[in-house]
Amino acid sequence: MNDEFKTSADTVCISEKVLDTTEELPLERDIVLPDYFPDVFRVLRCTVSPSADTQTVSGDKLTYGVRAVIRVLYLTEGSRRINCIEQETVLTRTAELSGDCPDPEVYTDLSCRGVTCRVKGSRRMDVRATVCAAVKVCCRKEKEILTSGSGCGIQLRRQTVTCPVKRLTASKRVTVIQQTALPDGKPPVGTVLRTGCTVTRSEQRIVAGKLAVKGDAELEVLYSCVDKAGEDTVQTLRFDLPFSQIIDMEGVDDSFDVTARVTPAGCTLIAGSGSENTAEWEAALNVFCTAEKQGTVTGVTDVFSTEYECTAESTVTVNAGRQESVSVTAAAEHTLSAPDGTVGSIYDCCGECTRPAVRKEEGKYLFTGSAELSVLGEGSEGGIFCVSGVCVYEAALNVPDGCTVSDARAEVTGCSYYLGEGGSIKVRAEIRISCVQSAGGEVDLISAVKLDRSAPAVRSGNCAVRLCRCGSDEDIWDIAKRFRTSVEALTEDNELTGGSDSPNGRLILIQNP
Repeated sequence: MNDEFKTSADTVCISEKVLDTTEELPLERDIVLPDYFPDVFRVLRCTVSPSADTQTVSGDKLTYGVRAVIRVLYLTEGSRRINCIEQETVLTRTAELSGDCPDPEVYTDLSCRGVTCRVKGSRRMDVRATVCAAVKVCCRKEKEILTSGSGCGIQLRRQTVTCPVKRLTASKRVTVIQQTALPDGKPPVGTVLRTGCTVTRSEQRIVAGKLAVKGDAELEVLYSCVDKAGEDTVQTLRFDLPFSQIIDMEGVDDSFDVTARVTPAGCTLIAGSGSENTAEWEAALNVFCTAEKQGTVTGVTDVFSTEYECTAESTVTVNAGRQESVSVTAAAEHTLSAPDGTVGSIYDCCGECTRPAVRKEEGKYLFTGSAELSVLGEGSEGGIFCVSGVCVYEAALNVPDGCTVSDARAEVTGCSYYLGEGGSIKVRAEIRISCVQSAGGEVDLISAVKLDRSAPAVRSGNCAVRLCRCGSDEDIWDIAKRFRTSVEALTEDNELTGGSDSPNGRLILIQNP
């Protein structure tokens, strides 16, 4: 018997989750109108737009900030001009991680619910809302896995998997500014009432050891103005803004699979000064990049010894196979009604959606969530109204066998409407749901083995040969482990082929050593 116990190991790269939570951040803001703003007569719409601001990991704590832009649209008595008071606030929160994270990857998904605006007199408003922050922190680590061993009757069940052997990350806040002339016939920008930014296309490639990210963002602005007849009105501007950025990612080359997630962090429009009919667009984008190098490793998934008590002391969970970003579209529809039963014109149609819930049914993943749709318009008698409603959205994604889906998020990419009878307005929002699809699922590989030499294996010595009828869910490894013998001995004694194949309920001869 060889009592010299030896093992060898290899290294894999894993992304270990140290925080995965959804927190509610209460927002309360008392807004006092500046002297140059008119009095409040009626509030039309109040919105809160959250975006990721700062994030710092120190030891086992994450401190992050959320920038929330509050916009209140209101009318003053005796006027049809829509006014907008905009204020900004930063909400901070500290969360405890499950361990130290020297090289963190922080993901945030923000939404807002329960927005209310209460008027206190003609110069004050009280805004309240709840910002929902879905926060996940992963820590990139290199872990050793057991690849082979010998001595003390050690038996190893090995599996070859394709998994990340190196992982790089980088993030950057990008600001893109461009000045344009207003389209012919568009009045000069007065007061900005709403802004929106949607990333319509993004791509990335490696250039000279750096990552080049480029794409297009669609910017949208709703603003109040005065038309040629001197009447107060509302106009919409849309602009396609290209972006291109070089991201430093030390060590990246063509052997890595690279993905870049680009999310809007804010959009502003500033009217040109003087008589120039121009506008300056500014979009802030958060770019988060990951690069993974895949490799093939042969690890150990189970272990026992024919001579001593032996167990797996620790394991490492790796993502087998490749990961890729996939998306699916959904639609949310809701019918709204104008307050006086008539519609003269529609100024604006927009929507917001919540983060989707994910469940798996019959081999496919189902995504469900809610969307709030809103319409700003004018009745046939000239009264300005804003109506909104909440509806559900759902979508399905078919995935190959063995694949899993994670990190689902949703965004409204466009809204449309058509008018019905009796002042009805049917609103439709197009929603894009993005997620990460993993091709091979997760595999637990053993990283350390505990062998107890003081506890010899116990075998029945009453017979020299035993017969075992295999169960339908047993293979040769299971039988060898149960009777403390080797797969090789069972295969040779029973003239089996393919040592890990199921013997399909046949009788197996087992010899005591």
